[in-house]
Amino acid sequence: RKVYKTIGGTPSLDMDYTVFGEIVDGLEIAEVINSVPTGKGDLPLEPVIFTVTVLSKKETSKLAKQPTLD
Repeated sequence: RKVYKTIGGTPSLDMDYTVFGEIVDGLEIAEVINSVPTGKGDLPLEPVIFTVTVLSKKETSKLAKQPTLD
């Protein structure tokens, strides 16, 4: 919720969609997407195309056990 309140949601999706997920790697890509020029309704002037990867519970548990580089 803190991130949603800080960065904001997508007004064009309000009342019609629920957007959820977690970025586990590549946050800098999300920042680039967030900075694309927008027009009316805060929609991107050019389509933003990306690939979504859905992980199983087994895959996420493996990911959680990996050491971080921090």
